Amino acid sequence: MPTLVHDGHVVTEVAAICTYLALAFPAKRLMAEDKASFLRWMFFAAGPLEQAVTNRALGVEVPADKRGFVGYGHYDLVISTLTDHLAKTPYFCGDTFSAADIYAGSAIGFGLHFNSLPAVPVFVDYWARISDRPAHQRASAADDAWIEE
Repeated sequence: MPTLVHDGHVVTEVAAICTYLALAFPAKRLMAEDKASFLRWMFFAAGPLEQAVTNRALGVEVPADKRGFVGYGHYDLVISTLTDHLAKTPYFCGDTFSAADIYAGSAIGFGLHFNSLPAVPVFVDYWARISDRPAHQRASAADDAWIEE
């Protein structure tokens, strides 16, 4: 389980860790000015997106009359919510990259790589935009080096 221990605090869950780090290190500018948008998209990815993709991968189809029982409604609704939003803005919280893009963007990149999300142009373009960032390139190189060990 991913765990962060910082300044006497233990934080688990990747979305919570990303949010904590964005708040703990404001000079890194990973917390969006629009905190409501940040929280919405961070936890949309941690909840509805994760749940919809996992259920689909497991072959779980929620009956139409039971969609109110799950936090995402249905897979296609999650996809259209994401594509509609990202078609209007370069990053999840507007014009500025934030930790929401690290977390939700990673979910999109993972989904594209493993075909659990459709390779629609808005997802492909968004993933290219964030994965081309120098910080992502450095992190990927560090991950690859660690895996080789």
